[in-house]
Amino acid sequence: MAGSAAVASTAGQTGWGSMIACLRAFLADRAASYGPMFAILTVPLFGTAATAVEYSRIFETRSNLQQALDAAALATAKELSESQDAEYLAQYARDFFDANLSGSLDPAEIGFTFSYVTADSGPTTVRLAAQYNYKTVMAGVVGIYDMDMAIAAEVAAANRTVEVAIVVDNSGSMDSTTEGTSQTRIQVARSAAIDLVEALHTVAAFSNKPDPVRIAVVPFAGSVNVGAKYRGADWLDMTGWSSIHHENLDWLGTNSNGDAWPDALASGDGFKSASTTTVSVGPSPPDPLPPGITSFDTTWLSRWTLYDALGVDWAGCVEMRPWPHSTTDEAPGDVVPDTLYVPMFAPDEPKRVNSSESNNYRNRYLDEYVRPGTDYPLASANYGSTSKQLKREYWTRKYNTEALLTDSYGNPIMGKERSRDFGPYGPNMGCTTTPIQELTDDKQAAIDAVNAMQAGGYTNVQEGIAWGWRVLSSGAPFTEGRPYSTIENDKYIIVLTDGNNTYPGQSTLNSTEYYAWGYGKDDRVHGGTDAWLSNVAAMDAHTATTCDNIKAIIDGDNEAAYRIFTIAYDVPDGSSVKTLLYNCASVNKKGQRYYYDVSGEALTEAMIAIGNEISDLRIVK
Repeated sequence: MAGSAAVASTAGQTGWGSMIACLRAFLADRAASYGPMFAILTVPLFGTAATAVEYSRIFETRSNLQQALDAAALATAKELSESQDAEYLAQYARDFFDANLSGSLDPAEIGFTFSYVTADSGPTTVRLAAQYNYKTVMAGVVGIYDMDMAIAAEVAAANRTVEVAIVVDNSGSMDSTTEGTSQTRIQVARSAAIDLVEALHTVAAFSNKPDPVRIAVVPFAGSVNVGAKYRGADWLDMTGWSSIHHENLDWLGTNSNGDAWPDALASGDGFKSASTTTVSVGPSPPDPLPPGITSFDTTWLSRWTLYDALGVDWAGCVEMRPWPHSTTDEAPGDVVPDTLYVPMFAPDEPKRVNSSESNNYRNRYLDEYVRPGTDYPLASANYGSTSKQLKREYWTRKYNTEALLTDSYGNPIMGKERSRDFGPYGPNMGCTTTPIQELTDDKQAAIDAVNAMQAGGYTNVQEGIAWGWRVLSSGAPFTEGRPYSTIENDKYIIVLTDGNNTYPGQSTLNSTEYYAWGYGKDDRVHGGTDAWLSNVAAMDAHTATTCDNIKAIIDGDNEAAYRIFTIAYDVPDGSSVKTLLYNCASVNKKGQRYYYDVSGEALTEAMIAIGNEISDLRIVK
C-alpha cells in the first residue's frame, strides 16, 4: 500500500507541474491564439471552482489587454496619414491603449513599446507590445502568485496600388449653406476631398510599389466636362456620324422651310459640304493636339462646324451616348458611331415675333434671320406660329458671328451669366462644370482640380458615376487606369451628391431645356426603360443599370474590380436618391454597404472613414 501511495503522490505532482507549465505557456503566448485543449483540461486539473474563477479572470485580463492593443495599433496605423513622427505616434498609441483598458487595470503597471517599420519589400507595419505582471488570487494554493503576460499586436497597410475617382456633385444646390455651419456644401465638399487626397498620398509614401496612389477628380452637374483640349480626339464624334449628332439641325433646308447650308449634301450617316467654313482644329486649337491627331477632314458638317462659324470655343462638355452605350464603358469608335461622344451644342432657340408665338424659349442668343455678308435668308419663312418657331430653331445658316445678339453696349450676350442654375447663354449652355482631372499621381494636380470646383447647373448623377468609371478603366477615352488583369490593384469610385437627378422642364415644343440627354421632345432618356416613367425616373433607372454594370466587373484578383462609395449629403429623408445611392454602393466584407448619409461637417468624418477603408489596414497578429 505504501508503494501505491508513493506512486499516487508522484502522479499528482506531475499533473500539477503539467498544468502550471500549460498555464505559463498560455500567458506567454504573444500571438493571441489560445489552444482549445487548454480550456478543456485546465478546470479538471484545478479540480475546484476557485481555480476555475482564477482562470476566468486570467482570460478576461488577457483579452482586454489584447483588444486594447489591437485597437491602439489600428488607430496608430491610421494616424500615419497625419504624421510620421515616431515620438508623437508612440505617445498617440499609448494614450489610445490606456483609454481602452478596463477600469480594473492600472496603466502605470503595464509596460508598453512601439515601433513602425517600412521594409524594402512588404507593407509598412505598426508594432505594439504590452507587458503586464498579473497577480493571482486563487492560484496561490498551487504556488502561482504572479504571472507575466506578454501581448503583441501588429497592423500592416496592404501593399497594393489604388486608383480613386472622386466624383462630386457641382449642381447649383451645392451652393446652399450646409447644416450647422456657415459654409456652403461645395466648400465643405472641397475641404473633405482635399483631406482625402492628402491622406491617401501620405499613406502612399510608405508603399514600395511604383505610383501606389492615382487620383482622378470628376465634377458633375447636368453634364460632365471632359476637357476642351481633347477636341479632335478619335473618341469624339468629329464627323457627325452618331445618330444624335444632328438633332435640331437642318443642313439641307428641306425640313425647316429655310435656306440650306451652301453645297450641303447627305453622305452616309452625316452631311458634307465642299464650301464649309470649318477650320481644321477650331479657333483655339489644343496644343499639343490630342494623341494620334495631326489633321482633320474639314468637309463633314457637324456641331464643330457651327462652333467655328460662331467663332466660339467648345467648352468641353459631351452628351449622354444613346442607350445602351450611356450605361457602359464600351470603347468608342467609328464602326459603331453611337459609341462616340458627341459635343454638347445648345441650339439657338427662337425668339417671339408676335403674340401667336411662345416667349418661353430661354436660350436665345442669335438673330435667327441674319446671314453672313450678303447671304440673306428666306426672311418670310416660318413666321407666326409656335410650330414655325421650332423650324426656325433648326436653321443652320443662322450660326454666324454677324447674327450674335448684343446688349445695349453692343457686346454679344453669349456668355453672359443668367444664374448658377442655368449657366451661360449660347451653344455651351448647360456646360457648367470644370474639366475632369484624369488619373494622376500628382497630388497637387488633384488638389487643384478639387479647388476649381464651383456650384452651378442641374444634377445628372448617372453621368458623374459613368465618367468616374471611365477615368479608372484602361480603355478610351481615358487610358491612365491599370488593366483589370493587374493583380493587387484596387479601383474606387467615391460619389457625392446632395439631391435627386433632374431634367429641366420648359413649356415649349422642346418639352425641356437643352440637356445632356438632348431635348425632351426627342425622348432619348427612355431608351431601354418603360415609356410610362417620368424623365427623372428614367434617369434613375439608367443610373442603377450603370452601377450594376460597374459592380459586375471582376479583376485579376478574382474580386470585384470596383468598390463604389456613395454619399448622400444633406439629402432630406424620403428622397429617392437615398435608395438609389444605397443600392449603388458596394458591400464590404462584413456585409455592410459603403453608403453614407451625412450632413454638415459629418462629411469630413465620412471621407476619413473612406480613406481608412482604402488604406486597407489589417491586424496581422
